[in-house]
Amino acid sequence: MKKITLVFGALLFFTSCSNKPEFVAIDHVTIKGLTEDALVVGLDYVVYNPNNVKTKLRQSSMEIFYKDSLVGKGFLNEQMSLAANDTIRIPVTCEIALKSLNAFYPELLASDSTEFALKGNGKVSFLLNSFTIGLDEKIHLNTKKAILEEISKNLDYGNNFKIRSISSNKLPSLSKTRLKLGVETLNRLPIAYTINTMKLEFFLDENKGKVAEWTMDEPFYQEALKSTTIPIDVTLSNFDILKQMKFSWLTDQKANFTILGEAQIKIQEYEFNVPIKDRVEIGL
Repeated sequence: MKKITLVFGALLFFTSCSNKPEFVAIDHVTIKGLTEDALVVGLDYVVYNPNNVKTKLRQSSMEIFYKDSLVGKGFLNEQMSLAANDTIRIPVTCEIALKSLNAFYPELLASDSTEFALKGNGKVSFLLNSFTIGLDEKIHLNTKKAILEEISKNLDYGNNFKIRSISSNKLPSLSKTRLKLGVETLNRLPIAYTINTMKLEFFLDENKGKVAEWTMDEPFYQEALKSTTIPIDVTLSNFDILKQMKFSWLTDQKANFTILGEAQIKIQEYEFNVPIKDRVEIGL
């Protein structure tokens, strides 16, 4: 019984003399890459254990803020031992949701070093005691590359440009046919852009050469999160069409055109070449 009392008393003594582990710094902050919907950030959570025996960091969680908006989180999912009288670097992986950064694209693209706030706490066990280590720090990240990759991915979905509003009529010479089309431009991004150039080529058979082409005369400003229809006129050579004519066109009174092209989009000082491909049916 005395031994138990002595052990318990010693345990209480060490517990009463224990010191709270101290947060030291956030260090080695790096962008590790992109997932489908998140920017992955790695960092070292540096803690000092002032006690003569090791302790355990049981849990650590942190939230990442840009300005006042919660944009990401980081977790320590495994217990970590903190060696006695030592400073320990604990690797933590954080994820910043790309969707949460949408509203800030213009300013994030304009900066090489963006400030984010880290807020959270860590739970430390020492014998019978439990401590909470608070966290309120700033980190700086260059998110420009990640934002540009996300923009490029969005622009390359294939649905940013669609052919709409098709009508045709023969010109007085009978050797040409004029098509009146509308090119719908759909901007899914939370940032406006300029379509510097756009070129379209029209094919009845991609293996037999184009029958017409169209080039945009001047740049076009596209507002954020909106769609706009650009009217275009295309003149077809009836002679070129006849050379590629199929018997089914006469019975069906229609022909299927493949439209291939490219648009050059400018966002701030960055340019993106976006492929265009669509198929349309035109009455003869």
